[in-house]
Amino acid sequence: MYVNYFGLKEPGFSITPDPQYLFLSGQHREALAHLLYGASESGGFVLLTGEVGTGKTTVCRAFLEQLPEHVDVALILNPALTSTELLQAVCDEFRLALPEGEHSAKYLIDRLNRYLLEAHAQGRRPVLMIDEAQSLGPQVLEQIRLLTNLETPKHKLLQIFLIGQPELRELLRQPGLRQIDQRITARYHLQPFSARDTLSYVRHRLAVAGTDRPLFALSAVRRIHRLTGGVPRLINILCDRALLGASVTRRPMVTRAIVERAAAEVQDRGSWRKTLGAPARAALALVLLLIALGGFGIAWERIGGEPGWHALTSPLPPRLAAALRFEDPFRGVEAPDPTPAPAADRALDPETVGLDQAEAMRLLLRRWSVELGNLDGEAPCARVKRFGLSCEHDEGGWSRLRDFDRPALLRLNDPEGRERYAVLGALRDDQAILDVPGGRRTLPLARLDPLWSGHYLLVWQPPPVGTLVIGSGASSQAVRWLRQLLSEVEGLAFEATDSGRFDAELAQAVRRFQTQAGLNADGIAGPRTLIRLHNAVNMPGPPRLREAD
Repeated sequence: MYVNYFGLKEPGFSITPDPQYLFLSGQHREALAHLLYGASESGGFVLLTGEVGTGKTTVCRAFLEQLPEHVDVALILNPALTSTELLQAVCDEFRLALPEGEHSAKYLIDRLNRYLLEAHAQGRRPVLMIDEAQSLGPQVLEQIRLLTNLETPKHKLLQIFLIGQPELRELLRQPGLRQIDQRITARYHLQPFSARDTLSYVRHRLAVAGTDRPLFALSAVRRIHRLTGGVPRLINILCDRALLGASVTRRPMVTRAIVERAAAEVQDRGSWRKTLGAPARAALALVLLLIALGGFGIAWERIGGEPGWHALTSPLPPRLAAALRFEDPFRGVEAPDPTPAPAADRALDPETVGLDQAEAMRLLLRRWSVELGNLDGEAPCARVKRFGLSCEHDEGGWSRLRDFDRPALLRLNDPEGRERYAVLGALRDDQAILDVPGGRRTLPLARLDPLWSGHYLLVWQPPPVGTLVIGSGASSQAVRWLRQLLSEVEGLAFEATDSGRFDAELAQAVRRFQTQAGLNADGIAGPRTLIRLHNAVNMPGPPRLREAD
């Protein structure tokens, strides 16, 4: 239902694994590096563990997609087998011909040994990967250990990857399995997403689904992170239901309140709270205890219509105050400063610098040499498409606006809840130059800060190939256009070809550029990436913040 409402090409938060939606956080890349390193080593075990839904399968799929040419993989997805059945499954995965009825353990091991010797002679490296390995019984694990005894005088012939839940680590610590534990040459435990990773993950999946504008308020993503504990599978479930809720209530964006309702619908609230870390639960319990004792009160405030912890009304000893301090997982993510304006600045209010959206858009489009007439009730962003332009909604701070280097509409905090905008025409070191009817107005950033909500709207010029997002599945014309643009970026070391396929090499070039530009390195060229690409090659035409004086 919400696909058409938000203009997506498909639901973006299905729990079914889809290579198109591959998202590798920093720790997922590190886990992948462990697997790739293990595939290049000789013998031993590589251990990858993580809680349910943290992305072990995602890492394994990424490994299989980036498999070195000389590596052959036998993948066992259902390890609930006897020792003999496991040996037979391994032979089947390596495509070894077995005579009818000859399935004894001795024969299977001998056949496997011959194959491994032949592969070694040809310079190939066989890898056995066992998923859900926590289900393996002790006897089967011992049989797997014995497979590592297949060797030449200098080399182990088989590398074994064990993938499983945290119980696998406990299993391998048992005294009877210490020989396996001692042979693990690389191990990695996947943790849930950090708050920043959760934000990047949500934006990534929306971009692949067909939009690069934020459909989730920052406060909503913060709540999603806390409710799900950063577990990707739970994030998918909750985001999917929240988008449905937003579409049913005809809201343009998922808010924190919508997330709360979605969480109540998809799972018992107590179950979501279990995802909170122990320190947060302990601190919350301590706060509730203090309230019950009547010693302290908690003041609540509303920031942008959202409730949040503010302060304890009575002073606390330093140690107790430190114990009660809630760490904000979104620290470092640019957000509007909620600090009230000093008294001297309160004369500056949204009414003195703000305009309605239609009037503000008219002023902004003049920078693009476009005169916008009467909208007749039509949304401004729908009208700009007729001029080959597009709107991009985002939130952040002044540094982010400087990076995009485009005039923008700044959404203001209005005490009466009206939509008021300021037109940012230029940006100096510590001053904003606002376009106003009849001229310009220069304000210190420090005076404008308290008025700005942190949300802004950019107008930008999409590629001349009929798409706003270029990634897997894009047209060959769009891919060639992107290749040419990337090849012009100084220092990127990417050479354009005539290929119209969005392949791994192109995705990697996009990631390198995104990393250089400080963007989320997801390998997909959406509006933010394309705007920064235009800037990097100094494409003529678009108005810049730095051009106006």
